[in-house]
Amino acid sequence: MTSALTVALAATTLATFASAFTHPSSVLNHAIAAAASKTALHQELPFFAAPAFQQSNGSSSSQSGGGSQSSPPQSATVTLRLPLGTLFDGRDYIFVTESNVRGYEWTEKETDILLDDLMDAALGTIQGGQDTTTTTTNNNQQQQLITDYELSQIVLVPTSDWDSNLLGLGSRYDVYDGQQRLVTLNLLLASLRDSFQLEATSSEGSSSKKRSVALEATANEISSMLMPRKVRKEDVKRITLRKRDNVLLEKILVNNLDEDDDEEEEDTTTATATALPPTNTWSKLTPKQKSHLLTPLSNANTRIYHNFVHLTQRLSLLTTRERLRLLDYIVERVHLLVCIPETSRIARNIVMSQGRKGMDNEAVDDFKGLVCFRYTLDEDDMYQTFDQWDELAAEPAAAISSSITNDSSSSSLSKPIAVGRDIISSACLLRASAALRTKIRSRGGDEVYEWERWLRQELWLQNQLLAKQHETSTSTTPLQPWQGKDFFAKKIQPASIVLHKFRTRQWDEFSFLSKDVNKKMTKKERSSVIARLDFLRDVIMGVTSAKEAEIVVLDILLRAEEEAASNGGGSSLDRYLEEFLPLVESWTLWMALTRPSPMQRHARVFSLLDAMDDVDSVGAGMFADEDEMENLKAAMDEYEFGASAGGKRLAAAILKRMSTHLMLEEKKGIPDGGDVSVDFILPSKFAKGSEWEKQWPEEEQRVEWMNRIGNLALVSSRPRSRTARKTADSSWEQKCVDFKKEPWLLTRQLVELDGWDAAAVQDQQKDILSLTDLVWSFGEGSKQ
Repeated sequence: MTSALTVALAATTLATFASAFTHPSSVLNHAIAAAASKTALHQELPFFAAPAFQQSNGSSSSQSGGGSQSSPPQSATVTLRLPLGTLFDGRDYIFVTESNVRGYEWTEKETDILLDDLMDAALGTIQGGQDTTTTTTNNNQQQQLITDYELSQIVLVPTSDWDSNLLGLGSRYDVYDGQQRLVTLNLLLASLRDSFQLEATSSEGSSSKKRSVALEATANEISSMLMPRKVRKEDVKRITLRKRDNVLLEKILVNNLDEDDDEEEEDTTTATATALPPTNTWSKLTPKQKSHLLTPLSNANTRIYHNFVHLTQRLSLLTTRERLRLLDYIVERVHLLVCIPETSRIARNIVMSQGRKGMDNEAVDDFKGLVCFRYTLDEDDMYQTFDQWDELAAEPAAAISSSITNDSSSSSLSKPIAVGRDIISSACLLRASAALRTKIRSRGGDEVYEWERWLRQELWLQNQLLAKQHETSTSTTPLQPWQGKDFFAKKIQPASIVLHKFRTRQWDEFSFLSKDVNKKMTKKERSSVIARLDFLRDVIMGVTSAKEAEIVVLDILLRAEEEAASNGGGSSLDRYLEEFLPLVESWTLWMALTRPSPMQRHARVFSLLDAMDDVDSVGAGMFADEDEMENLKAAMDEYEFGASAGGKRLAAAILKRMSTHLMLEEKKGIPDGGDVSVDFILPSKFAKGSEWEKQWPEEEQRVEWMNRIGNLALVSSRPRSRTARKTADSSWEQKCVDFKKEPWLLTRQLVELDGWDAAAVQDQQKDILSLTDLVWSFGEGSKQ
């Protein structure tokens, strides 16, 4: 697949998809925009092909109902230092959280830290019920000691869905960083509002009517900050989370303490919200009532509930004067740096440059938001995909449950396995590189844009196939587009699970290696395939210059699993395992030894992928090169394996693979998987006057052969005492005792030698190089 794919988005096909895959949501309907790019995409595109990160050009498309955009044109990043009272005044700053995939995560601990800081700054020494009777002079002196409170930076990106005809003048912003603080500040202000409103209500019958009116006015003032109302315009909340997480926050911001006062003001868009008890009763709920309220809601709602109740309880300990002073301080002296970049890409770079976003947000989390929310149509599907992604991203258990088995009726790809967030990120990098045929670097979060290009390409291709199938079908069922939820289920989840199995050596979990699924595979063939995969795994994870090979290895494993699931094995599966896998193994060793440039490594990987896509190709033999093997053996002969940790890991993988090959040929059992290492046969250090010095008197000769693969012995990675290591390094006889205990054939064969001098090392080097012809070959997979 080349860059010509994007050019192939011709006008003749776009009209079909624009009509067939229109998102029911009005927001995403407006996202079907013209993508003016270098690839000449100037036609009306379906929602999934619209640019995900709109460049602000000073103009906006009109909204439904002919509404105009009130957001001012912006050509550069703007940073303002604003007091909270300005930020929460009117409708100039209305917040949504479309880009925050983590939801609201602050607990009472973080909430207490923020409230304690604000109370210390605002109230000084008159906190929590202490005597507040002070003279005017003391009050003035105390006010002079109060300083501004800087609540750090928030990053906002302007949205394009603000309809001034419906909402009036104002702007809506996507909160890219600062969601936790903004939500908590809204909860704090709502708690203050309720406290003043309840106090005003309780004092209505008393003689202090003026006090009651003043408290009611204060509560209304705070309400206008949380719900900035306008005559003849629709209501809007200061901040709105995703629908599933917004149930309790919406109730708190609306604040209809008297449910029967004004039914028109009640937001009935969510059935759950209308059934909620008044917020002033939440702290008095019984455990059963609390469970009934929170059980059907998301974790974010639970945290919002607990933090709001906690703030209400803490504020109840303050006097009226203290709460008023705290309110004034929050509105007038709490400042935020409001950063408004012109694009989401700039916003992401700003946040990532600061080191952290929320709770360690990574590029894969942003991609998760795109897949689950932007490129998925139905809201239920959005959250179902979101939850499935979370299950997949959970930290894997130490061992996979034995209940996970392979069978012909259900592919192991669909098993609910937790693989961890890092595996998902790696799988996305590898699969996007394979699909786009380009090198994708993990560089501070920019990879998310390449991932989105991969996502959009897959959606376009799959929906083309669906449209063609629908044209020839007699079914009257409406065509359902291939979207983000399908992309996760068919692309991300299988790749992540297969990559996890490969990196953790779970060979028995692969369907194509199962005796029940692939009935034609013999025991020797299965062991041979596992030996190749084990070698590939060790080299890819241990040697930097071979890591690109994982792109094609993952592709082969996915193809093999799909063939096993659909056909139970066949000619295509044999082709992948008998032709391409041996070639990939040889080329991976070549990359590890010769250390070619990244461009050369990617060129080889992509040529293999192209060959596997071409079902009419003659197979892996088309890549034969007579000089490759000689070059590989020459590189192995000269390589200083013992000089670096990476070289030692590579030597261990090579010697393990050779031993496994010999043991398979002799029909001997292969040791179970596990880590191995290498020992220097000629020790790197030895005592003066020892037998080693007598056998190796010339230092130049020792330096020449010390780090060569002929002087390295494969040993199992098991803990040894310092005394044992010292003894092993000081005597050839003691080494032979240790080598005899090893399960590896090449290591045990060393025991047959009478000693270890220069001639023995050279003979061992020649034997190892000769084994290279037997174990690895270039372009001869079809002959085996």
